[in-house]
Amino acid sequence: MASQKEYTVVVTAAAPFKDNKENPTQNVKLKIPDRIEREGRIPINVIKYHFDFRNVITDMDIIPTLWNREKKVYDESAEDGDKIYVDAMLHMGMNFSDIWRIESRARRDGYEWVGDDGVPLPKYNGGEGGRFEGLPEVLKPMFNIDDMEKRVQEELPEIPVKSSTDAGLLYCELILYNSLAALYRRKEKARVMFLHQAGKKTEELGIEQGAKVATAVICSMIDQIESE
Repeated sequence: MASQKEYTVVVTAAAPFKDNKENPTQNVKLKIPDRIEREGRIPINVIKYHFDFRNVITDMDIIPTLWNREKKVYDESAEDGDKIYVDAMLHMGMNFSDIWRIESRARRDGYEWVGDDGVPLPKYNGGEGGRFEGLPEVLKPMFNIDDMEKRVQEELPEIPVKSSTDAGLLYCELILYNSLAALYRRKEKARVMFLHQAGKKTEELGIEQGAKVATAVICSMIDQIESE
């Protein structure tokens, strides 16, 4: 209807890293519908961010820009000063299992991982001069993860999906914390999630299942935002 707006959800994926020759999130991102219709409700416009995050620390600097409301971040043809409001964001990365995991929190410290650029992730980030100076040790999305997990499991009983409190203390968890930190600093609601794609499911069926899980998570996010 003309009086309705669209919700806007941004989806990001990750590039291959270390010895992994592919990252299924890249194909999952492409499989997610560009527009999610919801009968009798406001539709969801999905923006698939053009850049897939690499296993390098410099890419972490990109993440806060995704929340700066500048349309040019997502559309190079946009005019300077054009604005966009992102209702929610879904980051995706791969794990090393056959289960999809909805991450429920991200930690500031404790990272022990060396990127493909040979640069280790900073282990302690909250102290003076740290990347997240003065921020909480743990940040969490605004969403009810238990409800989200239950909904996805009910909608997709054939796909193994679980919530998780341990995103791995690798780049994936740092991406989530970085995104949550950007919102925390802006004093905005923590309207971002991280979905770990089942890394052992790289065949076409696994990609299709991953897109279904991601779509269900997106819908759950927007449903919860609507119900506030």
